[in-house]
Amino acid sequence: MSDISDKEQTRKKPRIKKTLDQQLASAQMRLNRLQHKSKKESKQIETRQKIILGAEVAKVLDCDIFTVDKDLVLGMLLEIPHLHPDDKERFKRSGMLFLASMKGRKT
Repeated sequence: MSDISDKEQTRKKPRIKKTLDQQLASAQMRLNRLQHKSKKESKQIETRQKIILGAEVAKVLDCDIFTVDKDLVLGMLLEIPHLHPDDKERFKRSGMLFLASMKGRKT
């Protein structure tokens, strides 16, 4: 059994002490890598949500995603800021009920 541990010890590279600057640079590289990974994952989540929203719009209009009348949908969306607050609430409730009725929908 000591033969195995001796072999493992000889295979391992000898640890070279890093200077403080090298340690700092290494830590900064790890941080940059993690930040990049986090940003990439956030973008993937955002893209997924956009795709889901587009599919839900097509479902409400009862048509294929490629046949959605974008001009009509965008025109309607542009009117939202001009709606009365009561109308906004009514539309929200209606939308919530529709989303709740969709089978297999994940929030």
